[in-house]
Amino acid sequence: MTHLLGILLIVGGTVGGGMLYAVAVKEELSRFEGFLKLARLIRSRIECFRQPLALIYADFEDEALAACGFCQDLKQGDFLLALAKNKDTLGLRPPLLDLLSDFGSELGKSHAEDQVRHCDRCLAAMEEALAALRTEGADRIRLSRALSFALAAMVTILLL
Repeated sequence: MTHLLGILLIVGGTVGGGMLYAVAVKEELSRFEGFLKLARLIRSRIECFRQPLALIYADFEDEALAACGFCQDLKQGDFLLALAKNKDTLGLRPPLLDLLSDFGSELGKSHAEDQVRHCDRCLAAMEEALAALRTEGADRIRLSRALSFALAAMVTILLL
């Protein structure tokens, strides 16, 4: 009986670990999609309405970014400060954080036309990174699930 219980615990742990990893990959993807949504909002509001960044930040809401505290810090009015405060809780890889830092570095520091051009350049890079992240994320999720099930099967066979 205890042998069977041990096998069930090990199988549950390995499969659960693989599933948790898959959830973390999905969260990273949804948070980066939230940043892309924010960048598009900033670009459109600057181009169409010449709105100040503080008003744009106050209007922005995204569930994935709010869950990690970014939206609350963004309402203080500084993109880079909010990014720095939440970089550990965002769960994004360093290249993605660097891309976001580059985006935030020029906001509010030049004329509207220059900011729109900067947003266009950064949006293109962010969309390319998102496409790569989606492709890689799907592969990582499949791999984590397959490895967790294979490890569970291997441990079960070894312990029987």
